[in-house]
Amino acid sequence: MTLKNKILIILSLCLLLCIGAYFIISRTFANFEKQLFEKCRIEALVGGRVMSEIIDMMIDTRLLTKQQIFDRNYVPIQGSNPQKFRTQYDAVFDKYIQKIEDEFLKDEDLEFAVLVDINGYLPTHNSKYAKPETSDPDHNLNYSRSKRIFNDRVGLKASRFIGPGTLKQLYTRDTGEVMWDISSPVFVKGEHFGAFRLGVSLKHINELKNQMIIIVGMTILVILSITMLMLFLILPRKLYDTDLDIPQY
Repeated sequence: MTLKNKILIILSLCLLLCIGAYFIISRTFANFEKQLFEKCRIEALVGGRVMSEIIDMMIDTRLLTKQQIFDRNYVPIQGSNPQKFRTQYDAVFDKYIQKIEDEFLKDEDLEFAVLVDINGYLPTHNSKYAKPETSDPDHNLNYSRSKRIFNDRVGLKASRFIGPGTLKQLYTRDTGEVMWDISSPVFVKGEHFGAFRLGVSLKHINELKNQMIIIVGMTILVILSITMLMLFLILPRKLYDTDLDIPQY
C-alpha cells in the first residue's frame, strides 16, 4: 500500500470517528430530552384529569355551582401591582386546589404547576408564588403571582388548547426564565374550563448540553491526537530528516 493511500485511510478513519462520536453523544442528549418531556407530559395529563375531577366534585357537593366556576367577571383587586383579580371561586380554590398544585412541585424539574381558566386567569398559584402582596412591584412579580391574568401568546394558547394530549411551548416568563410550558386541557362537567400548565425548568438540559459540548470537544481532540501520532509513525524518517536539514551518512 502506498504512503498516500495510508494517509487517506487514516484521515478518513479520523473523520468517521469524529462524526460517530458526535452522533452518539448527541443521541444520548436527545434521549434525555425526550425522557424529560415524556415524564412531564404524563404529569400534565394527570394534573388536568385531577383538576377536572376535583372541580366536578365541588359542584356535586354544592361547594360551588357550575355558574360560579365559570365566572368570567374578573373583579380588580385595588392597589395590586401587577394587577390581580377576584372571582366567585378563587377563595375556594385557594383552600383546595393549591395543595394539589404544590404536590407536583416535588418534581425538581418543575418551576410551576397551575390551573388557569380559558382566558389565562390564574386563581390560585403554587404557595411559593402566592406570597402576600407588598409595596415592592419586583417582589410581587416574583413571589406574589396568584390571581393574575396571564394572557400572553403562550398563556392563551395553553389555556385554550382542547387536545388531544398535551401542548408543548417554549415560554419566556415575565421574570426572565426560559422554560418549557406543557399544558393539558381541563373540562368541567364536559365544558372546557381552561388548562393545567406545567413550567418545566431547562436547567438540567442546559447543564447536559454544556457537558455534551465539552465531551465532544475532548473526544475530537483525542481522535485528532491519535491521528497525528499515526501519521507521524507511518511517514518515512527521511522526510523529517530533510525538514530538519540533518545530513545523511
